[in-house]
Amino acid sequence: MGSAGRLLPGLAINHMSEPRLYSMSMASILRPGAELERTVVARNTSALEAGSIHDDAEAARHGYRGGLVPGVTLLAYLTPLLIEAFGEVWPQRGRLGARFLRPVYEGESVSLRANVAEGGQLDCTVAGEDGVVRVEGEASCADAAPAPWRRGIPRGRPLLVTPDGALPPLEPESMAVGQELSPLTYHLPLEETSRWAAEVDDAHAWYRDASPFGGPLVHPAMFMRDPVRLLRHNFAYKAIVHAATDIAYQRAALPGRDYTAYGYIAELYERKGNSYAVVDSLTVDQDGREIARQSMSAVVQLRSEG
Repeated sequence: MGSAGRLLPGLAINHMSEPRLYSMSMASILRPGAELERTVVARNTSALEAGSIHDDAEAARHGYRGGLVPGVTLLAYLTPLLIEAFGEVWPQRGRLGARFLRPVYEGESVSLRANVAEGGQLDCTVAGEDGVVRVEGEASCADAAPAPWRRGIPRGRPLLVTPDGALPPLEPESMAVGQELSPLTYHLPLEETSRWAAEVDDAHAWYRDASPFGGPLVHPAMFMRDPVRLLRHNFAYKAIVHAATDIAYQRAALPGRDYTAYGYIAELYERKGNSYAVVDSLTVDQDGREIARQSMSAVVQLRSEG
């Protein structure tokens, strides 16, 4: 992860101010060879985001047959299997690496599977009605606290704007490897978190009522949105395509609190005519406690824009 750097004045990362609620006695379902599965009818939960890749008209402009179901939504569909396997450990020490191979569209029936491999790792897939895998990934739970995040929390920085006061375009020429992004702070009320869980077809009582954490829980997949939201906070809005995610949870999150996402551009590269950006991010709660670390790869300039 690299060495820690300067922290934002007055904000220290706090790992130990609350006891962890581990339940490491994994269920027998984690025996190698076991399989968990569920089927969901996919919903384009971002269909109303005009100008995004989830908007039918914009997606068609880039050669898709309709708006893409968000990658975060697909991984949220997978989360109940991970909770079933790992229990309350998942929101505290879970790790999920996923690669988006093919799009999923509104109304498609998708099959989600988690197969237990040696060592308790889950090999996960999201497949369409035709059996073709659309998403593949691996899930596990860490048993030790991680090293410090890359360089601690950077000092806050203002948004970069063009001479006319607009945000810069989201394209490789406006980005640089190592570039710090202006942090984004947002509030998560219970009404929003419980509604979001329902929208992603997750009826688990933890997101509405009591949980092992003393009250309702923020759905863990909500934090997978943060790298994309950072890009939209720092650059002019446009269509991008989620390519891969690697998220590691550090602490369960509760509604009714403020959260801040920090991030930087970790890598820029091209593949098959598309331009990609990798954003590494850290989300903390209002007390400076780590919630999630994430590395996300996204297509920020589609070859259809060339």
